[in-house]
Amino acid sequence: MESLVLLPPNALEAATQIIDSAEGRGVRLRLIGGLAFKKLCPTASDPRYFRENKDIDLMGKREDSGKIVRIMETLGYKPRDLFNKLNMGQRLIYYDMANRRRVDLFLDEFVMCHKFNFKESILSGMYTLPITQLLMTKLQVVEKTEKEYKDLMVAFHDFDVATEKEGIRGDEIADLCAKDWGVYTTFWKSLEALMAKAQELGGPESAIVVSRVHKLMAMMESAPKSFGWKMRARIGERSRWYDLPESDGDAMLR
Repeated sequence: MESLVLLPPNALEAATQIIDSAEGRGVRLRLIGGLAFKKLCPTASDPRYFRENKDIDLMGKREDSGKIVRIMETLGYKPRDLFNKLNMGQRLIYYDMANRRRVDLFLDEFVMCHKFNFKESILSGMYTLPITQLLMTKLQVVEKTEKEYKDLMVAFHDFDVATEKEGIRGDEIADLCAKDWGVYTTFWKSLEALMAKAQELGGPESAIVVSRVHKLMAMMESAPKSFGWKMRARIGERSRWYDLPESDGDAMLR
């Protein structure tokens, strides 16, 4: 299908176009991934933390999957047919061939190294998921690249750990981790690595990040753990507690 509208070459503008088009049809989509941090965090524009964001990652509702398909095709995005048929209701992939761009749409659940249900979180925030949920999508990555650390760095620099909507909901993260030893362990390791990265950079900005990471770790540690958490902790790291998503390739953009 030929595009009925011009697809912007700028990734953030293109993502905004998709979200606005969906909103006009009564469908809520929200940014996740690097573009979401760029949208929410002023520090993301700092040359020390800046990174290119070519592709678009979005969260939507499973119940809207049929409407999302029509929206994406009306805008002119090319579907990854077999993948979409096999994963309808869970995840959809589309391409902007002119700009060599991929669009990933997760429906209800974000599934990578760990699984999180973000259906209710889609109701919050303007254009992006709330910073707390965005942070979770980065902390859950087991084999991180520099881009994950940059996103985490700007998030902790620009948002304090709090129990209010405007900040990183430390209470929400601590409660989640108190019920799931696997998530707790991955998050803890991620936070330790992030502190080491921040300390390497040094300076007052890094001190802010380290202080806020410490605050979150203290909340995670002090939260009363569930019976299931304690039973899984007995097994510990002898049994793997996370998944490693396989690369699904991008043959259509080669």
